Amino acid sequence: MSDRKTGIDKLRYDRAARFYDQFESAMEFFSFTKWRRRLFDIIGPPKGQIGLEIGVGTGKNLPFYKDGRYVAFDISEKMLSKARAREDGKDVSLLLADVESLPFKDNTFDTAFSTFVFCSVENPVKGLKEANRVLKTDRKALFLEHMLPRIRILQPVFDFLNPLARMMGPEINRKTDENIKNARFKMTLEKNYSSRFLD
Repeated sequence: MSDRKTGIDKLRYDRAARFYDQFESAMEFFSFTKWRRRLFDIIGPPKGQIGLEIGVGTGKNLPFYKDGRYVAFDISEKMLSKARAREDGKDVSLLLADVESLPFKDNTFDTAFSTFVFCSVENPVKGLKEANRVLKTDRKALFLEHMLPRIRILQPVFDFLNPLARMMGPEINRKTDENIKNARFKMTLEKNYSSRFLD
């Protein structure tokens, strides 16, 4: 975590941890919680294997974990302290780590997943390549991510709002689907969500 920009991201999330859940409460209510539930219905239980959560944040996904073993990490110790309060008996190891330089051997995990993470990683393709490296061959990764809308008329609006969003952490105008492909993942399923009113 010595890189200057990565250090800035860590500081940003350490500062935001105290009120992060309150900031996202409306989005959670209208859409995010529903989408998290759908993601974990797709993931299913690890069945004795090990699942990796990339960027656990304040632990909002922990209530949706199926029975099984997990490792979850975040770049911010203060976000992790919030996540620890949500462990609730889950078989999960919570670690401080940077997705751009993971402390795991190649071919370690059976499943990897993230929710709203690669919108804020400084070098998303590098982080995605690290996620690919630590996955076992032919295993699956699932990403629920913010992206630039495909509706062209909305794109300038997201570009305009992006500096404000970046103050809290995420970028809202990234083409994460392209980054995933550039990290040598084979895309087998892609689904776009908008809001509870359009979904």
